[in-house]
Amino acid sequence: MHALRPSVFATRRGTVADPWGKRWGLPRPYLLKWHLLDTAAVAYVLWDVHLPAGVREWIGAQLGLSPEEARRFVALLAGLHDVGKACPCFQNQDPPPGTVGWIHHANVTYLTLPELLSYSGREHRIPFRSSPYRMAELLGGHHGVFQERNTGAIGRRTSRLEGKLGGPGFHQWRRELVDGLRSVLGDPTIPEHIGGPAAGVLAGFVILTDWIASDTDWIKNSQLSAPTNPTQRWSHTITSMRVRLPGLGLGVPELAGLVSIELLVSGPPNPLQESIEHDFHPTGPGLLVITAGTGSGKTEAAFVGVHRFGVATGRPGMIMCLPTQATTNAMWIRGTSFAGAAASSDRPVTLAHTMSAFFEPYRDYCADDVVMGWLNGPRKPLLAGMSVVTIDQVLLAALATRFNMLRLWGLLGKTLVVDEVHAADPYMLTLLARLLSWCGFLRVPVILISATLPRHITRELAASYLNNFDANASRAVEELSYPGWLYVGSDGTVQRPAQDSVSRMHDFGRRRTRIDYCRYQPGRRVDGILGYLESAVASGGCVAVVCSTVASAQHTFEQINAVLNSHDGSSSRKTPVWLLHARFPYQQRLQIETEVITRFGKSPTEQYPRPDLGIVVTTTILEQSLDVDFDLIISDLVPIAQLIQRLGRVWRHAVYTRPAWVMQPTLVVLDPELAGFPPEWRSIYPEYELAATRRLLAEHGPDLVVPDDVDRLVQQVHNRDLPPIDGADATAWSKRNSTALEGKSMAGFVTIPAPHLLGDLLELTNPHVAEDDVDASTRLGVDNVWLIPQYTDTDGRHWLDADHRIPFPGGSLSDSDVMTMIAASVRCPLGWVRGWDNPYRARWKKTPLVDAYLFPAPEHGGLHLDPELGLVKEGLSDAL
Repeated sequence: MHALRPSVFATRRGTVADPWGKRWGLPRPYLLKWHLLDTAAVAYVLWDVHLPAGVREWIGAQLGLSPEEARRFVALLAGLHDVGKACPCFQNQDPPPGTVGWIHHANVTYLTLPELLSYSGREHRIPFRSSPYRMAELLGGHHGVFQERNTGAIGRRTSRLEGKLGGPGFHQWRRELVDGLRSVLGDPTIPEHIGGPAAGVLAGFVILTDWIASDTDWIKNSQLSAPTNPTQRWSHTITSMRVRLPGLGLGVPELAGLVSIELLVSGPPNPLQESIEHDFHPTGPGLLVITAGTGSGKTEAAFVGVHRFGVATGRPGMIMCLPTQATTNAMWIRGTSFAGAAASSDRPVTLAHTMSAFFEPYRDYCADDVVMGWLNGPRKPLLAGMSVVTIDQVLLAALATRFNMLRLWGLLGKTLVVDEVHAADPYMLTLLARLLSWCGFLRVPVILISATLPRHITRELAASYLNNFDANASRAVEELSYPGWLYVGSDGTVQRPAQDSVSRMHDFGRRRTRIDYCRYQPGRRVDGILGYLESAVASGGCVAVVCSTVASAQHTFEQINAVLNSHDGSSSRKTPVWLLHARFPYQQRLQIETEVITRFGKSPTEQYPRPDLGIVVTTTILEQSLDVDFDLIISDLVPIAQLIQRLGRVWRHAVYTRPAWVMQPTLVVLDPELAGFPPEWRSIYPEYELAATRRLLAEHGPDLVVPDDVDRLVQQVHNRDLPPIDGADATAWSKRNSTALEGKSMAGFVTIPAPHLLGDLLELTNPHVAEDDVDASTRLGVDNVWLIPQYTDTDGRHWLDADHRIPFPGGSLSDSDVMTMIAASVRCPLGWVRGWDNPYRARWKKTPLVDAYLFPAPEHGGLHLDPELGLVKEGLSDAL
């Protein structure tokens, strides 16, 4: 390492000759040297405020440095991020960005920093993957995309780039900036080696520091008048940042000694929860799998697991992932209760999905809170110490998209909890497996929860997490008890419930249920449903009818409602019938969802009491973690795992008195008398799993004992390691497995490499995958878009609603306009509107509506927006 030399950082006062770093939104240009020092100070303070002990230890181990050396090094790393702004293109803003001859300042940092760190003015080619090169590569990605490798320029100035880089004058500026910053920081030790995966994750940390240091209000209020002596300015900035950072919500949760089962459940814990509390003692990071019946308190058990992992690893945060927005909203409320005293204004619990801003309890939680305003910005919610999110928010970290390194950083100080693992298709499971391989490298504990988890999924995810999956761990996965749990530590440690705990879990959760398997003639499905509803209509009761498609739910609702609430005077009693699916205008859907979950949940309210008689017609929304309770559920045939999930919503809570006509928890399964299956069903579910379930239901008989029969039936139908069921379609079995392989193959094209296979950091942000998060998909074949309805009155004025009460925003859109339009929007498949014109596209370009479509409501292009049914597509009906 060359010796430090005197620098303008310490010897010159700021003059117009000094390179500037910030100027937009400021009364005068802000010098680059001060912006670099500010960013280094942010990193220095974040080390204490934002990084839990386990993360600090991990970073030090990755860099081969002591904790204090690592702290000064990451401060230097953050401070060097914008050295490339000392170049003609940035300083003169000429030529304009994106034109011929222009070079981005991040690329200048990437090209010039290795030489600045390694050699004193000598032209030399720096070895790829040396520490100076890794630092340059890392910092070249601080705008979210890593730079293309330029083998002809790294580490040496070439005539081809000399004009863009600025020649000797600008090179001298950059050297003085580097040397000056190193001098202020006491010449931090540069590691001998920086691994690619660690460098990729540290890039996320640098991005965070840059965003914080770039806040113009803070610069104006604190930094424009700061001392110009570098040492004094460093002290001033450290003090200023220690005051400011608590207001950004980045604090570490304080969970130690807080959580026990008694604090999480009202009443005594059940055997599963007791076993986790008494038998689970992790020795460090690892994978915890919890599998038990629906309604068995797995979530509370997982919260205790989060606490135990936090204590064992020094990483007390949590990210809880769920499959749908509805379940995520409900879990956020439970998550804030779990956080308890650990959540505060500087340690909030964030909610993240595409519509989280419209969830009223979360809006109230965030109201007038500057902290939440900052954390709810793009890509920031995962930076909080505790988050509840839809699973796509974390799976994006496994896709080679812009800023994915920030999502990886967001995982680092937490335990990742994935609920309803069985709900993921093969494509999503492949993304999850890749994400877990990074969690294993990052030493991030993981908890997987499911009531119906096929064993091959457990094995594949465990193998991904552990990377060096050994025979001992493999045997443990195969021997996972149901109900039960399994912990496989990163060091190979295996823990499971004590044998007496397993017995008590079986005994506690045992109940006899019934599955009435009913074949019907095509076209007579609704007649069959009405036959089952007669008793409820006559004597009261709460019934759910679960349909496989939205079109089927709409058709079923219409027919049931027409019969039960006819206006022929035959009955004076109105039967309440709710319709819930995903193609209502968003605000309307949220209102229906809230009402259904509250009325049929564990704690109805005065506003939404549990009805004596109530029927809900819905779709698969019902089966995924919604805490609802019905006296009877009627369902289309679906694979056995989904049926068991639905059965778990029957007689879920013991607090209700059941009507006399229903003798035990019962699920009615409707299956048409067809040799095969309706094409709508086959487009959703593997045909083999439908066929295998049909055969099992016919052979098993109506009685099903939970939990005794559950795992055996799930494995028979869903475990791809097992041969096909005798008599089931072997061709469909083969097609199911080949489709799964196809989904895995598709995921392989878009995922980032596993940590041990990572070469250049460019592989983490491949621009050929997606330009940004919004362009990426974590669900294969799911390509939904927003429709913005536009109603027109007789005077030619435009409205967002059919009652002409909400004007359609014109001109440039404010944030409030965008929120109002999204609240009125409805989702639909892209294929339904492909080719539609949108005259507002240019006006909406810089808003979240950029990819939305204008829908001339209520009817256009074969679509109709009905106030009772939601969005209806012409030609789609329930022909069953």
